[in-house]
Amino acid sequence: MSISRIRLIQLVEDQLAKREMRLLTLIVAVRKELEGGEGFKGDLSATIKSILRQLVASKVVRDVEGTYVLTAPVLVGKTSH
Repeated sequence: MSISRIRLIQLVEDQLAKREMRLLTLIVAVRKELEGGEGFKGDLSATIKSILRQLVASKVVRDVEGTYVLTAPVLVGKTSH
């Protein structure tokens, strides 16, 4: 079974929560996370670029001269009521 886009978004956010990253570094970090058994079919680089565009547009991530940074800490499991 192929990994879902939602899981990839989570992996990107997890990596950016650790530190700011440039695109290639982020792709390598996500690829290493996927080596643990989760499969991905397709072009991982293009998918991560698409995810980053989505996160930048929603203001979750900022693109600072090619370096991606989370705008606010990601709260895992936090729901609003």
